[in-house]
Amino acid sequence: MSAPDTLESRPKEPVPPVDERLPLRRLLPLSAQHVLAMIAAPVSTTFLTGQALGLDAARTASLLSATLLLCGAGALLQSLGFWRIGARLPFVMLPGGAATALFLQIAKDHGPATATGSVLLAAALLFAVLPFYARIVRLFPPLVMGTTVLLIASR
Repeated sequence: MSAPDTLESRPKEPVPPVDERLPLRRLLPLSAQHVLAMIAAPVSTTFLTGQALGLDAARTASLLSATLLLCGAGALLQSLGFWRIGARLPFVMLPGGAATALFLQIAKDHGPATATGSVLLAAALLFAVLPFYARIVRLFPPLVMGTTVLLIASR
């Protein structure tokens, strides 16, 4: 009879580089770089929106505070998940360029209140369509999904 196979007796498998644990002295500068790159999108989008709408400095600062607060709430919702909402993956939710351009065009043509209403209606439509999308997304191969995400991210 052979001895039982224990964790101590098994040879250690090499850890792939993507799963390697970095020491804290290397992890801190990388995390700081990530946060600085991440903060650029909401800050620049907010300042561009404030300038396009002709907001004064105080209102732009309030808009920036609200943007950062909602980006954080969205990131927590996506990362941690709540009920059946959220991917439960480490996502950072940031304002996008195409959505901001559409918002600014609607605000220019019909006013900021109408643009805000259109965002809320679009969110309601998204939540209404989401169960259908969740059922059909498994039919798309990873190549199609990856290409779509790449094209959206490059816009």
